[in-house]
Amino acid sequence: MPDGVPSIDLVAGQWDGPRDRWLAAFTPGNTTFSGHLPALVDAPDGLARSYYLAAWQAVRGDAGPRAAALLDPTRTRARLLADLARAAGSFRAIESYLVVTGDLDLLAEKAGGATVLDHLRALAVIPAAIGPVAVDAARVGRARALAALLRRIGERDGAAAIELAAADRAREVLGRYAGGGRWHAVARQPGETPDDWAGAFLAVAGEMPEFLDLRQRTELVAFFGRELGDESPGAVAYPLCRLGRTDLAAALLAGAERPGAADLEAILAGLFGIRADFAGWEAGTRRVNPRGLGRLENLPAALT
Repeated sequence: MPDGVPSIDLVAGQWDGPRDRWLAAFTPGNTTFSGHLPALVDAPDGLARSYYLAAWQAVRGDAGPRAAALLDPTRTRARLLADLARAAGSFRAIESYLVVTGDLDLLAEKAGGATVLDHLRALAVIPAAIGPVAVDAARVGRARALAALLRRIGERDGAAAIELAAADRAREVLGRYAGGGRWHAVARQPGETPDDWAGAFLAVAGEMPEFLDLRQRTELVAFFGRELGDESPGAVAYPLCRLGRTDLAAALLAGAERPGAADLEAILAGLFGIRADFAGWEAGTRRVNPRGLGRLENLPAALT
């Protein structure tokens, strides 16, 4: 058993699958998966429990984009291409795979008559029509991520134009901020109801925190404390980390009742900086070791 990894008996009790899959999932060069998950060592008991319970779900097939790319990049690559071929591609899933593996050759692969890079361009388009806060904040995040990728592959002019469009939409989103974590609905659309403020929190904090000032960040954290106590830890932990409140996120994740894919993603991306996004890749901010939360070992070369 790799150092720090508990036995499957301690993690899952009655294991209902081949026991060697658990050991293989954390062993570099194993013959079961094409990759492996990092081991979390020296972490507080609650956080270690949540990490390994969520990792068990990943081994059983319920993995988010980062965990899937880490654990089985070969199968993940094939699935991403198949999804694109049937017009069901996910920008963030492709992004996570590319950053975790460094496999830029994927960009030239064709799926459904277009290259992966062309699919990414289409998935990151910011339409002229204004949408709900949560939708537009997600568009800003995807567009800025695409711009970072384009800069990396030498398309600097195209990246600059996309950055300008993303900044314009971000300013429009923040123009709807009503204070206290609340948001106005889109103007000039009769009959529209107010945006989902919880969804707005998740998207604005998770996708475009760089545009928030200190007051807005503080108010969004306070809004979380007042209104989002019933949200799952995996949903809110990453946005809290992006707002600078890793302490709150770590406490939530350590207390997760039934940790799953979202919790594992939040631990990897939020607490330990495995952001697996093009912007973080470009800046070199792909890994951190937060004080008192342990450390991840056996990360792939692309993330070290």
